[in-house]
Amino acid sequence: MRISDLHAFVMVADLGSFHAAADQLNITQPALSRRIRKLEEIIDVVLFTRTTRQVHLTAAGRNFLERARKIVIDTEESLASLRGASTSRRELIRIGCLPSLGMKLIPDVLGEFRQCYPFVALRVMDMNAIELVEEVAKGTLDLGIGMYTAANPNVQFRKLGREPLGVVCHRGHPAANVQNLCWRDLRDYPMASNIQQSGNWLRIQRALEDESIQLNWFHQIRSMLGAIMTVQQGDGLAVVPRSAIEAFRIPELVFREVAEPTIHREIGVLTPTTSMQTLYVREFVSRIQSRILGNPPEK
Repeated sequence: MRISDLHAFVMVADLGSFHAAADQLNITQPALSRRIRKLEEIIDVVLFTRTTRQVHLTAAGRNFLERARKIVIDTEESLASLRGASTSRRELIRIGCLPSLGMKLIPDVLGEFRQCYPFVALRVMDMNAIELVEEVAKGTLDLGIGMYTAANPNVQFRKLGREPLGVVCHRGHPAANVQNLCWRDLRDYPMASNIQQSGNWLRIQRALEDESIQLNWFHQIRSMLGAIMTVQQGDGLAVVPRSAIEAFRIPELVFREVAEPTIHREIGVLTPTTSMQTLYVREFVSRIQSRILGNPPEK
């Protein structure tokens, strides 16, 4: 049994297409079919059922998939470790993240990860939620940390939790001490609006439109940092997720949850559906998941 045959099987299973898998492996479709057929002969089971347009795993194929994936990834790790020990070549993980989540999660996870995989480098890019889905779908990112703003067949989203969207203001602002704060209570205060579409902005707009609530969108910003700048010393308010304030840790600012309606955003990990995750990506995702869910990473 050859690793190349197992790799071919995992690729077809992940992509659901012999044509797409052949393109990814840079081989012809007949050559790919021969690899799968040879593997089926060796293990004496049928792995796929094939129709004119679709490929599906059999029950035996589903049972075999994770074992095959582990063998492929373990082999990849061993080869990468040899390369890391004998050459200056580095593995690379391309990560996109929402700034508010990245500032909170990336530093601690990176420290743990580097201890285990010192030859793996990260390329970290901050972007908004809409850009995140687009870049993961194109395959220019190995994973994204953020929100899933729109369904995309080229993106898998693993929801890991949700957090409230509320307002941030100076501790001396009247809204800072209002009990049971509601969105309608904020209509007279200048608010910072995002001049480019973002996941948070879209969620807020949809929720408030459903309730026929019109806020005083006064200042214009392009980023979370811009939102913080408009309220740090002024009388304005900015809509932000709780993690943004936890990440910036500015003493004079306070975060307030707002009700009627209560608005949350779902957060998680986005990965391309068209490529197999390497061991390192899977390990990084596992550590991000542990941080978000509050579970200690497995040793």
